[in-house]
Amino acid sequence: MKKMILIPVLFLYGVFAYGQTESPAFNEVYRWITEKDYFRAAAMFEPVKEELSETERLVAGAFLDNAFNRLESSQQQIDRLLGKWDGTKVGERSLPDSLVMELYAIQEDNAVKMYDYAKARDAALVQWERFGHLMDVPEKENAENNLKLWSALAAVPPQRVLIDGHTVLDLKKDMAGLDNITVSAGGDTLGFVFDTGANLSTTCRSVAESMGMDMIPVQILVRSITGVKVPTRLAVCREMHVGHVRVENVVFLVLPDEELTFPHAGYKIQGIIGYPVIEAFGEIHITREGRIVIPAEQTAFSGPSNMAMNGLTPMICLDGKPFTFDTGADNTMLYAAYYMEHRDRIERDHTPEKIKFGGAGGLIELDGYVIDTSFEISGKKVELTKVHLVRDKIKESETVYGNIGQDLIGQFDKMVLNFERMFILLE
Repeated sequence: MKKMILIPVLFLYGVFAYGQTESPAFNEVYRWITEKDYFRAAAMFEPVKEELSETERLVAGAFLDNAFNRLESSQQQIDRLLGKWDGTKVGERSLPDSLVMELYAIQEDNAVKMYDYAKARDAALVQWERFGHLMDVPEKENAENNLKLWSALAAVPPQRVLIDGHTVLDLKKDMAGLDNITVSAGGDTLGFVFDTGANLSTTCRSVAESMGMDMIPVQILVRSITGVKVPTRLAVCREMHVGHVRVENVVFLVLPDEELTFPHAGYKIQGIIGYPVIEAFGEIHITREGRIVIPAEQTAFSGPSNMAMNGLTPMICLDGKPFTFDTGADNTMLYAAYYMEHRDRIERDHTPEKIKFGGAGGLIELDGYVIDTSFEISGKKVELTKVHLVRDKIKESETVYGNIGQDLIGQFDKMVLNFERMFILLE
């Protein structure tokens, strides 16, 4: 089994709280929003939304539109809430500071996804100045880090992607089994990992310099999935070519070379193309033959969205449960929520083991199990063997059931990802 390489992530906001209202329907919708099971929350919200108060509809709509990439609609609802009710009374109630803080956090997230870094900075500044007293120490550190990040990028123009019709790009496996795509910039051409699980595109300092990226004189801390904080620089690639696709103003995290080098394996990650670039393609097809297709016409789809976003992390609904998915992960990993739901069976049929995993930021070892499991996707039952399951939460805010990797995705001829209507098809 190949080692799963995990990429640093940025956490934009934590657990939010609105408290109980007089509406049981809203309370149930909001409960699932707080659990970040946006699929169940959306399914419950649609049939009851006309029964809710205007405030409740706007609150639920702001969170769910953010999750399903309807960013302008989310922003409009946040603006209405903040403009009319921030600090004022709504009947006998007022919006609690904790909720207002989270509305600004979503506003920040929306702005980042629309590449409006100045607006993201402004929203982060409000959180820091007005609501710092509500944050614990890690949240304060995260808020300060985000403020530094978006402030450094405030003058950077929005990312642009120019696609010339139907486009086919080749993927190549590297020695770690990860899919790489050829990237050209500044006269240099290298293979970068193609990774939906990377919150931002990433590279190492030597590659950033050789590709002529504009280095930004600021250092931020990026928390890896192992919990290690990695000192990171920023750079902007003014023009990058991926096949026949031109991408402008791409933001990169720039790590020290040693953080992306694995001497024991003789392996180095040159760079990672992350979610912000991949999402900008609109729709992509990843084929078993090792190609990425950006179609001239998007795929017809009439079902409910089965893909959502938690900040900059994509999620998929499998068997009615939320999972993250990661084209850069070789293997699926299951988390504490899955363990708790299947605890009796797992403890009866399996022996506890130590689970080691990691990547940039180092390795960690946690208690867990190695199990066989299955999922039903697109009417097909998919069997997975020797899946690593971690018994305890990797981070406190974790609510998803696991992270889906190439071992599951690779059992299909084609995976279709549509970031406008937020669906995944596995065919």
